[in-house]
Amino acid sequence: MKRQDGFTIIEVTLFLAVSGFFAISLLVGASTAVQRQQYRDSVQSFANYLRSQYSQVINVENDRNFGKCPIGGGDTNRGQSECVILGRYIETAAGVDNTGDRYQSYPVYGLYSKAGSSWKYALGESASYQVNWGAKTKLANSNTNISMLMYRDPESGGLQVKLFNSRFSNTNISKAFSDSTVSDNEICVYDDGWMSGERLSVFLPQRAGSADAITVGNARGCSNG
Repeated sequence: MKRQDGFTIIEVTLFLAVSGFFAISLLVGASTAVQRQQYRDSVQSFANYLRSQYSQVINVENDRNFGKCPIGGGDTNRGQSECVILGRYIETAAGVDNTGDRYQSYPVYGLYSKAGSSWKYALGESASYQVNWGAKTKLANSNTNISMLMYRDPESGGLQVKLFNSRFSNTNISKAFSDSTVSDNEICVYDDGWMSGERLSVFLPQRAGSADAITVGNARGCSNG
């Protein structure tokens, strides 16, 4: 009897099964790599956002011909009196849940009152920021709101960063300057994906001489979301 060349049904089935297994493995591996890269990009983008905010504090310009002081009726140009921009106030956006995926930032104005021998503070117009790729943020060892004050001390000229687990408003922003109950300097960045494979945080030193002092590193006080 003449032998016929070819594959049996069992051999073809095994070939298809093995090929399918390798194809699925490649797809899962590619998806994991993409998600991991997106997560890292979101962390770096968030860190760059905070660095840009801090750079505005370090390199603030109090132009004599731009804008009105929002303190004391707003009749005085900045730079023509003791009214100056002292820093930036940043917080998780109000009206949303505590996932920390959206932020609002404000310039912080200060006006020295000779009558009271003290400083008055107010917030300017806000600007929005959205964390990339659906990533979320929270303070280390906390699941509450995030707010931070980056400023140059009007008396000493020293730079300082304060992180809080509560929000401030235009009416009580002065409390942020005097509040000494500062939270950890670690902001955790996380997502809901089960394949990201790592947890990173952004660290903000309380006293940093440059924006480059805001760094990204392995998470310390963070849990998975």
